[in-house]
Amino acid sequence: MRLSRAIIGILLGVVLPNLVACDRKPLATEPPPPGNTKRVASLTAVPASVFVQAGEDRALTVEARDSAGTLVADVSIVWQSDAPAVATVDATGKVRGITPGSARITASTAGTTGPLNALVQVGVTSAAPGAQQWTMARPGLSDATVLSIWDDGQGTSYAGAQNGVLLRSRPDGTWQKIDLGTTETLVGIWGSSPTDIWIVGTGGLILRGDGTTFARVASNTTTSLLEVWGLSATEVYALGDRGTILRWDGSLWSQQATPVTDDLWGIWGPNGQNLFVVGNNGVILRFDGSTWRLMSVPTPAPFFDVWGTSVGNVFAVGAGGVIVRYDGATWTSMTTPNRANLFAVTGRAFNDIYAVGNTGNVWHFNGSAWSALSIGTGQNLRAITKRADGTLRMAGWWGTVLTVRGVGAATVSTTEISDPTLLSVYGATGGSMFAVGLGGGVFRRDVAGWVPAIVPGVNDLYGISGSGPTDIVAVGDTGSVLRYNGSTWTRESSPTSLLLRAVWSGGPGQYFTVGERGTILRSSGPGWTPQASGTQQFLRAVWGSDPTNVYVVGDSGVVLRFDGGRWSTVTVPVANTKRLRAVWGTGANDVYIGGDAGTIMRYDGVRWQNQTVPTTRDLRAIWGRGPTEIYAAGDSGTVLRYDGAAWKTVTTPSTTTLFSIFGVPGSAQVAIVGEAGRIVEGRP
Repeated sequence: MRLSRAIIGILLGVVLPNLVACDRKPLATEPPPPGNTKRVASLTAVPASVFVQAGEDRALTVEARDSAGTLVADVSIVWQSDAPAVATVDATGKVRGITPGSARITASTAGTTGPLNALVQVGVTSAAPGAQQWTMARPGLSDATVLSIWDDGQGTSYAGAQNGVLLRSRPDGTWQKIDLGTTETLVGIWGSSPTDIWIVGTGGLILRGDGTTFARVASNTTTSLLEVWGLSATEVYALGDRGTILRWDGSLWSQQATPVTDDLWGIWGPNGQNLFVVGNNGVILRFDGSTWRLMSVPTPAPFFDVWGTSVGNVFAVGAGGVIVRYDGATWTSMTTPNRANLFAVTGRAFNDIYAVGNTGNVWHFNGSAWSALSIGTGQNLRAITKRADGTLRMAGWWGTVLTVRGVGAATVSTTEISDPTLLSVYGATGGSMFAVGLGGGVFRRDVAGWVPAIVPGVNDLYGISGSGPTDIVAVGDTGSVLRYNGSTWTRESSPTSLLLRAVWSGGPGQYFTVGERGTILRSSGPGWTPQASGTQQFLRAVWGSDPTNVYVVGDSGVVLRFDGGRWSTVTVPVANTKRLRAVWGTGANDVYIGGDAGTIMRYDGVRWQNQTVPTTRDLRAIWGRGPTEIYAAGDSGTVLRYDGAAWKTVTTPSTTTLFSIFGVPGSAQVAIVGEAGRIVEGRP
């Protein structure tokens, strides 16, 4: 009687696999042929974990090494799946996703001491087409710093900024750019009428126009001009560096003699026989109609603007929160709310005066004392103008213009335009989505698009994260920390004044934030506690699969990992000159880091491996909706997408640097934020 092969196996003491098991071909049951396998001492699958979409393939490889650790070539491998209904594998190691789930792929060979196996964890996802349609959700107007603003009395306002940018708003209309054909910085604007407007700037620039077109007028100087102001069409003054004061008499500009060489910033006066000019080093000049004379003041602080209601009630504002008042005989120092630098002052009446300055500081004088107002912005403010209806327009960094209505503590502000570079974005399911950026800017996504949010004044914000719609934290420069409770933003105390670059939440009340000089702070509830990082490198990004498995990356290729107890350095295959800017993952065995020159590396649960990407541009953000829909973004509008098999370039409307990515809550959309307040959104 002829014995079956299975019976022979039993008699020989060999248990053979089920020959009819799904996807287990006869080839898998045969022992590998002799050869190099006899020298194999170790077998490692690469990668140790993969994710693939249903219906897609992914090639696996193995590394076979001898006892000396040298790679062994031409090793015969047997591949096998423990869940072929989820994922199959062929004789070459190519995995195919069948249906969502998980499977374990085994690679086997004969080694020097017996059978060797290597395992690969495979996750199969549903089809993930990713974002296909990309639009500019927030194009921005200009991120140039506005240094001057003037209203013509009929509701049209002009704002002058860096790089020759002039913005104009018709009565309560949208703001638009006017091309002046210059790249000089526009520092001062004033007009004698709506059709007779003067603009001055760096390089001795003087322009005159009717509100639509402007032409250059000879100034006969290359000295930067810092302000222009006048009493009439035939009495206009321009002042600037090195004690320069020019006067327009209706036909030409002529230089006036001054007793100083300090830079002059502001001018005001009730008439031609009583003019006041302020400048650096505590300079205040007075003009009596024929001569400029230096006045005695109680402080050497730089003064940047001057305004008054009469010759006996004049205010000068400057650096360090300094305000001095002239009563017709003497300048005296006033008590002020803090030491913020002040750059502009104007008012509606002797008891309704406003000064503006850094980090959104707006102060009000009610006739007896100065008090600080909260107008919901942290932008540095550089200029202020009064409109005919009594409303105020304030302007400053990153193309910001606000309209302020009401008096004193009852003022209400509206941000008309503001385009700071946006550095981080986050949205919680069931709640709002926010983007944060320079100047303490915070923007909220709602049905009207992206609109400025009302926040306490802080310095630049660099990172935002949260555990839910009522628990969101934003961090930034000088240790700034803001927390959102679902309705309002409040400022929190911080144990550092260093720049905080990124923040990540591991659950309600659980946060890590990182920044310059190796700073790491942790919050497990109220308050923040510094942690020892073991490095002085600038740390730029943080992410964790949970609070006991947190990664931080930064300059010089530094990668740190927190295990719940301490931080330790992680060795990764990247040059120590590379700046790492991003870290994100789907779990402990699927972590990505990115950085300069198109660097992307993945941790598969066993090792870090460099990934092939179609760019050499610096990458600044990585985020994904799942393991087969991951996005990276960076310089020059670069956007890449990983589908589980390869990184591919995505075409979007952006050509400028992009800094952060996150999914739009409650949708399949993706938002990417970047320079000049621009936000790109993608949808399937």
